Amino acid sequence: MTIIDKILCRPCIFCAIVEGSTPTTLIYKDDEIAAFNDINPAAETHILIVPVDHVKSVKTLTTDHIPLLEKMHQKGIDLLKERGHDPEQSRLGFHVPPFNTVDHLHLHVVGGAMKSNFRKLKYETGRMWYMDLTQLQANLDKKRRLQEGARL
Repeated sequence: MTIIDKILCRPCIFCAIVEGSTPTTLIYKDDEIAAFNDINPAAETHILIVPVDHVKSVKTLTTDHIPLLEKMHQKGIDLLKERGHDPEQSRLGFHVPPFNTVDHLHLHVVGGAMKSNFRKLKYETGRMWYMDLTQLQANLDKKRRLQEGARL
């Protein structure tokens, strides 16, 4: 969360969850990431993994964030396995603004049967509103190459 957001009293619900100032139970937390159940699950298992430090969205990421993204992804795989889901049959991805509901980067970790066809579509990779880690890394690499080309 930026200092401007704090001054203007625009609280981030995910920052509040990470800080422990809501009744939400954390499934996992370390110095970089935290995980908790989605309040409106799309499937049997629906976990959100967020950076502890506020990062607005996939649109504000740089290649410097790739280790963080990889750590989030790996934790998602671990949590799916702990709950008996096959990560290859699950969905791990990020909504792209303006299709996200909270302006704090979060990885959706979705396993098991989807609750509806709409939810299935909402968390389908390759759509303009939802991307997986591979797509996100490719976008960041393209952004980096364009920035380097602009400096030449």
